[in-house]
Amino acid sequence: MRLRETVVTREVAQNDLAELCVAVLVTCAIAVSPLTIVFALPLVTLLQRSLRHGQLVAASRIDSKTGLLNAGTWEREAGIEVARAVRTRTPLALALIDIDHFKAVNDAYGHLTGDKALKAIARTFRIFLREYDLVGRFGGEEFAVLLPHTKALDAYGIAERIREHLAHTPLDVAGSPDQEPVRVTVSMGVAALGTNWTTRTGGQLTDLLAAADRALYQAKRAGRNQVCVITDSTVVTAPSQVSRLEPA
Repeated sequence: MRLRETVVTREVAQNDLAELCVAVLVTCAIAVSPLTIVFALPLVTLLQRSLRHGQLVAASRIDSKTGLLNAGTWEREAGIEVARAVRTRTPLALALIDIDHFKAVNDAYGHLTGDKALKAIARTFRIFLREYDLVGRFGGEEFAVLLPHTKALDAYGIAERIREHLAHTPLDVAGSPDQEPVRVTVSMGVAALGTNWTTRTGGQLTDLLAAADRALYQAKRAGRNQVCVITDSTVVTAPSQVSRLEPA
């Protein structure tokens, strides 16, 4: 999670301000009579419960292993973004990302190393994605990314940069100095909201997910470690076919 999302939020700032005001009032009251501190205890307790409630709400949105949105939260927020894109007729893309042969990583290095690999991949997403993109853990080794205001060609470029980075960069999962680096590849299926999708039910989140899943299956069937893009008018399974996508 980003630091400002956990420390510099409106709820935390309001709680700190309330605690400061209570502290001033309690100090003034104690100056008059020390017995008034008894009346301050319920206020302090309520303030602390309020802060813990906000922390629990935030924790319920996050996948504990990766720090990304969990599946339920991602689907709710992605559904809002897709509905907005359909209503305003703005481009949008959705990507499903699956780690190739992740079971082999767990079998070779252990599940603790596998969990570290998931965290390292989550950090990679944050490098290449924008502030308003939605990324969540969708399954065991599967992730989902929603790219608002993104056309098919741009979505392919983002997905390809992530895929290439992961394919050529060892994951930082070292538990000991002599542990060999872990390398993984990913297959990615991208579905882009096209001009025709805005006039039929295909513009809804479930249909975009289904299209991205078909694209992901194509990427796996074509040999894995690649990106497949599907729009309402074309399917791209190789870099040489990128020119068939709509211009950015």
